[in-house]
Amino acid sequence: MGSSGMKKSRKGGSRQHLPKVTDNSHAAAVHEQQLERSAVMDVMGLGNLSGTTKAIAWVIFGVIAVCAILALLVLIVF
Repeated sequence: MGSSGMKKSRKGGSRQHLPKVTDNSHAAAVHEQQLERSAVMDVMGLGNLSGTTKAIAWVIFGVIAVCAILALLVLIVF
C-alpha cells in the first residue's frame, strides 16, 4: 500500500487537481459575467447602444411582459 498521494484514479490515470481559489477569482468571475451580459445584448441587437438607451429598452420590455401576464390572467379568470 502506498500513501494517499500515490493513489491513482479509478480509470488508471493520475488525479487532476483544481486550481486554488485566490483573491483574483472573484474579480475574474465578475469580469466573465460582464462579458456574458454584453454578448446577450449583442445578440439582441443592443450591443452598441448607450446605457440610457439600454435601460429604456429594458423598461419597455418589462412593461410588455407585465401586460402579457395580465392579459393571460384576464383570459383565465373570465
